[in-house]
Amino acid sequence: MRLKIFSCHHVTPGVTCNTEIFQTLVSNLPAAADDSFMSDLGGINIAGDNLYSELRHQFYVWKNLIDSYDYIGFEHYRRPFFIDPLPAEKLAATFPNVMEIRYYFAAFNAVGLRRDPAIFVEYLAMRRSFDASDIANLKKWVDSYDIVVPKPTICNIEQQWKSCYDEKSWDIMVEGVNRNAVFKTRHNHVFLQTEICYFANMYIMRSELLNEYLMFCFEVLAFCRSRLVLRGRDLGYFAERLFTFWLYQKRIELPTLRVLELPFVMDKGAIGSVA
Repeated sequence: MRLKIFSCHHVTPGVTCNTEIFQTLVSNLPAAADDSFMSDLGGINIAGDNLYSELRHQFYVWKNLIDSYDYIGFEHYRRPFFIDPLPAEKLAATFPNVMEIRYYFAAFNAVGLRRDPAIFVEYLAMRRSFDASDIANLKKWVDSYDIVVPKPTICNIEQQWKSCYDEKSWDIMVEGVNRNAVFKTRHNHVFLQTEICYFANMYIMRSELLNEYLMFCFEVLAFCRSRLVLRGRDLGYFAERLFTFWLYQKRIELPTLRVLELPFVMDKGAIGSVA
């Protein structure tokens, strides 16, 4: 099984993780001379368009690399998934702080956990330590699911949106969803008042599902862009809600869809709430 999980960066990273499984990907910068990170400036890209935020990285992989992998994942560089395949004895002996994180997540239903930079670096070192057996176990584990997502934020998605943006942008986004080409061939089941929200534009999924989602997402984003005055990283924020809608649709269409919810580890400087 061919699996790659991309860590999405927008500046030169101080710490990288590049293995058979993990790849550091920096948007809108030339690739590092020492191969410490990949760039999205080659091939088909939207690297210079910051409105898309981390969707720039996803667009690049979608348009240039999707056929190379059976599963593809994307993480935020300061909020990686807590991927934790090592046996307890090995983890405790080699990465004791990561073992403490395991204890925490086994006991508490938390979306994420902030750690100081030294512990965050230790977590990345744990990922780099995976041997062939660890990688095989990780691939087998991921292959038992269709989609891996962050643990959800529990809130009304429309109310949360309107606490940050205006009503017009919500209405335009909803119109874009309802006009989407995907609903020319299937019933629209999207529930606009869901209280299970998957933010952060993070997921690992089978490549054919990723292709379907990104076709849906970028079509809606283009519609929103054509009708709204946007700034900053607006389209990246829109996409977080679009993924929530798409996943709800897939769960209604495919009731046996195998979805795994994982917490994430946060660098203590990362912005965002944790449960």
